[in-house]
Order: sequence, then C-alpha cells, then structure tokens
Amino acid sequence: MTPVDPPPGGQPRWLVVLLAAGLSLLVAAVLLLLLQLVGVEQISLVGVLLVLVAAAVVGGYGTRALAARLPPVGRRPRG
Repeated sequence: MTPVDPPPGGQPRWLVVLLAAGLSLLVAAVLLLLLQLVGVEQISLVGVLLVLVAAAVVGGYGTRALAARLPPVGRRPRG
C-alpha cells in the first residue's frame, strides 16, 4: 500500500483533512458570530485561542462522525 492509497473501506486522507478543516472553520465562524450577537466587542488573545481550540475539537468529532457515513471510495463499474 502506498501513502496515497486510502485504507481499505475508508476515505482518502486528503478528503478527511479538508473536511476537518472546513468544519473547524465553520464552527469557529459560528462561535464568533454567537459572541458578537451576545454583545462581546473585543476578544483577548486567550479568547481567540479558546475559540480555535473549541472549533478544532468540535470539527474533529464532526469529521469522525461524517467520514464514517460517507460512501466508500471506489471507481464506478464500466458499462
């Protein structure tokens, strides 16, 4: 097995990484919008780090849940 081949029955690593990055970015944006709606005007460096860590954790859990439900990677049959 070469490093670019997906594990048997799994998704390609690049797809999982992109999915995790996208979900984490989405969660971070939602958290920042919620903070703005609550009325927070400024966030300290510690606050930004907490938002980033929370987004990464939630995005990671979401990725694990979504990647398991995606259809297996394969080529379409000919004909």
